[in-house]
Parts: sequence; C-alpha cells; structure tokens
Amino acid sequence: MEKEKTRSLGSGDFENKLGELQKIVSRLENDSAVTLEDSIGLYESGLKIAKECVDDLAQLNTRISELNKQLDLVLCMPPFGDSDEN
Repeated sequence: MEKEKTRSLGSGDFENKLGELQKIVSRLENDSAVTLEDSIGLYESGLKIAKECVDDLAQLNTRISELNKQLDLVLCMPPFGDSDEN
C-alpha cells in the first residue's frame, strides 16, 4: 500500500484512467454482445481503475495540503527589510 502512495502521476494519467473507465461503462451499458463472463471481467477492470483514480485523488489532495502549508509559511513571514528594531 505504501508503494501506491509514493508513485507519481504522469501528465494525463488521471484523465486516461477516466477515459478507460468511461469506455468500460459504455460497453457494459450499450454492447448487448458482451457475455456475462466478459461483463464480470469488465466490471473487475472498472473497479481496479476506479480504485486507482481514488488513490490518485488522495495523493493529489495530500500534495495540495502540503503546498497550502508552504503558502501559509510564506504568508506569515515578515516582508523583506522589515525589522522590529527602531
């Protein structure tokens, strides 16, 4: 599980996963030729991709929180050249 937290997201990875998930859903909804066994396989693939998307969002949320903490530190710093000495 720790390995998943440290993997990095490439450009467009999340969007690609969503696209794959949409294809799976569309096929399950619209392709009457899909067998029951194939439907189960597609459903399992969709669940795996959905879990990866949730993990990706959690990782991005952590990154955003860390960036916000850094921003808070910067905003709390006195302006350059200001000193309490008079």
